[in-house]
Amino acid sequence: MLNRATLSGCAGAVLGWFVAAAGQALPGPARAEGADPVLVKQGEYLARAGDCVACHTKPGGKLFAGGRAMPTPFGTLYSTNITPDPDTGIGKWTPDGLYNLMHSGRSRDGGLIYPAMPFASYTKVTRADSDAIFAYLRSVPPVRAPNKPHDLSFPYNNRALILGWRTLFFTEGEYKPDPSKSEDWNRGAYLVQGLGHCSMCHTPINALGGSSESQAFEGGLIPCKIGTRPR
Repeated sequence: MLNRATLSGCAGAVLGWFVAAAGQALPGPARAEGADPVLVKQGEYLARAGDCVACHTKPGGKLFAGGRAMPTPFGTLYSTNITPDPDTGIGKWTPDGLYNLMHSGRSRDGGLIYPAMPFASYTKVTRADSDAIFAYLRSVPPVRAPNKPHDLSFPYNNRALILGWRTLFFTEGEYKPDPSKSEDWNRGAYLVQGLGHCSMCHTPINALGGSSESQAFEGGLIPCKIGTRPR
């Protein structure tokens, strides 16, 4: 079964890759026709919180155009183009499509998404925040960059296996505030458990890719494929 931490972009394609990507500034919101500038600005903030750039920008590539290689013991995954290009990006998507992907881990055509996309965390994101992220992504410059097929070995190239992973490790649903905690605490928990997907790197996993709440944030090994580098 595909390992959750391994496939979470090999945790952002390993810290060194993350640092390289984080060094690139996110583009300022463009003047998208009909876009609410306040909503777009909120979406930019949320995209930073979710660190979308780390996985969806390859070294030396256009921002959000995808193509970042994520080597794993099961093969190599490639991130997708999330610019508003109508043919190779999300230009034909709707807010419903992005929310469904984040909330349920399914693509626009209903197909199962590999947990490299941390939908097990993103499912906690509210509809309002998802819509803001969508508005921001639609405001950035479109890039024509076809998505590269994943290169996974058998049987991990069979997406039906994701159903088993989902049964064991995926609980769908938006974040529910804890009424016994403060507003600040709940805001922090929402970001850590949701967009920040901190547990993907900072919680140990078992052989099936599961993690224990009792060990949350205790740290753990990121088992990327040894000897590989992003291409």
